[in-house]
Amino acid sequence: MELFRALGDATRLQILGLLRVRQACVCELVELVPVSQPAVSQHLRKLKQVGLVHEQREKQWTFYQLRDDVSPVIAEIIRDLPHWSEAEAWLLTHRVDTTCVVVRRTVGEAAVGEFGSS
Repeated sequence: MELFRALGDATRLQILGLLRVRQACVCELVELVPVSQPAVSQHLRKLKQVGLVHEQREKQWTFYQLRDDVSPVIAEIIRDLPHWSEAEAWLLTHRVDTTCVVVRRTVGEAAVGEFGSS
């Protein structure tokens, strides 16, 4: 039941959709979803708690990625989530490598998370 409650939140669904692109740290996801850093961390904690994501530590960063051992039904739900094209493109072109401070995005005035699927 907790798994379906976790999937019932739009921000968590957006985070799952973004993690389809690649693993990401909290500071990267903060750039892409329209919520604060503590809120992103709490959403990731919940997703980890229900077994949808796991964390991997690399140097001083903690990266979150989708688990590959979820049930086929859940994998299909995640695969079929809407795409946030600009946010996904941002993930493909930006990497945290020397600091967790990510340069602010330049995809327009709106937060990337506000863009619809394309």
